[in-house]
Amino acid sequence: MDAYLALRESLWHRATKERYIFISLDRHLKDSGFHGQDIPPDIIDSWLASLTESLNVNTVNVYISHYAQFAGYLRSFGYTAFIPEKSIGDKTYVPYIFDKDEISALVKAADNLLASLPERHRHNAACFTIMLRMLAGCGFRVNEVRLLKTRDVDMDRGIVYVKNAKGDRNRIVPMHSSLTEILRIYAGSGIPLVDGWFFPSANGSPVSYSWIRNAFGKCLGAIRIERPTLPKHSRGVCLHCVRHSYAVAALRRLNANGIDLYSEIPVLSTYMGHENLYGTERYLHMTVENSYDIISKMEIFNKGLFPEVPEE
Repeated sequence: MDAYLALRESLWHRATKERYIFISLDRHLKDSGFHGQDIPPDIIDSWLASLTESLNVNTVNVYISHYAQFAGYLRSFGYTAFIPEKSIGDKTYVPYIFDKDEISALVKAADNLLASLPERHRHNAACFTIMLRMLAGCGFRVNEVRLLKTRDVDMDRGIVYVKNAKGDRNRIVPMHSSLTEILRIYAGSGIPLVDGWFFPSANGSPVSYSWIRNAFGKCLGAIRIERPTLPKHSRGVCLHCVRHSYAVAALRRLNANGIDLYSEIPVLSTYMGHENLYGTERYLHMTVENSYDIISKMEIFNKGLFPEVPEE
């Protein structure tokens, strides 16, 4: 595994991002008492089944994709390595769209959580209250915020430099002045590391995703938004829904202000770090009740994209 990751890094891939997947596989092989060199189906199937239920189908497929490349590497040396089929995502998934009042309530719940936790947990909770504001105010992905370096937050100009995000893309994200001022106050707390993480845990590493997810779950409970019981690896009301909600709110604001969506949707797509407009369109998988106005506008926007073919 180390040799494979070293090879990936020599080819300019960011193998550090995928190392955690191979740590998970390595631990499973050890726990299973596996000592062979050929990897059979039952080992891989049991590894995938052991993954935490918090992972959604798309994330599980990322695990499978990276493992499949490693399996191809093993096969090049003559070993046998089973490659599983990818999971089929739930095409009917509809994200929960938080409205303005619910976002405000979530932020207040995060602040209350900070005040109520024991001293040993307040460091992480202080980071979480700022993270949540950034997720809601700019539509960041969770890891884009969680893995921010202090040097990439320009509080003089109110800009965040997102580096090596999804697809290894970089972008510049301007913030609202009110959010920038909150970040200045946070920076004055001494928590951000000058030459390190903007949201460090008490031991200096980034605040863990599991801690953030659990804190978000407590905030959902505090404002009485219930998360339904779903099959393993299914997505429900989660942190990523805040990003969906940002996209919907931005489009609704453009519509309400009479701004031409045709010219502004590419700007929003770039701002959110999507590779193309199709990425932004995915964030419009919303309920008709919440966003009929946006859906009708998008129909106009897409009209003529695929010309009608007359019947013969």
